[in-house]
Amino acid sequence: MSESILAITGPTSGIGRGTVKVLASKFDRILLLCRNLEKGERLKKELNEVNASVYVELIECDLSDLASVKGAAATIRDRYTYIDCLINNAGMVSTSRKKSVDGYELMMATNYLGPFLLTHELLPLVENSLRKQIVIVSSGAYKFVPMKEPFFNPKHFDPITGYGRSKLGTLYLAQELHEMYAKKGLKVTAVHPGMVSTNIGKNNVGQRVGDLVFGLLAPFFVTIEQGSQSVISAVEHPEIYAGVYSDEGTVTAVKKHGSDFLMRRKFIDATLKELSLTAL
Repeated sequence: MSESILAITGPTSGIGRGTVKVLASKFDRILLLCRNLEKGERLKKELNEVNASVYVELIECDLSDLASVKGAAATIRDRYTYIDCLINNAGMVSTSRKKSVDGYELMMATNYLGPFLLTHELLPLVENSLRKQIVIVSSGAYKFVPMKEPFFNPKHFDPITGYGRSKLGTLYLAQELHEMYAKKGLKVTAVHPGMVSTNIGKNNVGQRVGDLVFGLLAPFFVTIEQGSQSVISAVEHPEIYAGVYSDEGTVTAVKKHGSDFLMRRKFIDATLKELSLTAL
């Protein structure tokens, strides 16, 4: 275990890109889990310019597609026996109702179900490392709304509600991991890094609706550098951030529905059943 290994989702743009460009000088080997391999190749070249000695590997992975997630995890397990740090960074916002290839609401599939499955599949490798670290990029948008059934395909779609619940799910995932595996040495952090303002989702709806939704999300927008630093700090200081919620670098207590144990238990159990898993 002489090499330090980082795996990160959503590395080709936004906060993920900013994060991995800094961490390229701090790890020996980086696994880029990318949906777009062309962007991944360009990023790989940039990372080698930052650190010529870092080994960068591209792993094709579309988090909205459960088969793609399983395939990516299988590839990694075939090639590696451990991962020091897994950063579940990838996420998306949609202002119109869409379904994943598996039939789930797209934000819930991409932001929560895919990362949950990936974490489950790679957890043994993380546990097999010396570092044993998972960083989950959540969002302060969880504050918008408590969790509610049906979890994965709501009867009524609202972009703010849908995004908030998908990110509340990631917060519950971090809490579950900490509760179950902290005694085994696993260090888990849920990070709200802020969101980088982009036009993602605006093209699917009229200008008025897009401006309204993104206007509501505006308080969570930060620069790439600001958002990246929150994630980088969590990676670099696991002893400070393990088992907590980091709000742009500050350890912060979560809102009442963000620490609702009974709802978390119900939601996690429903997730396990949906993914045909017996345990996280």
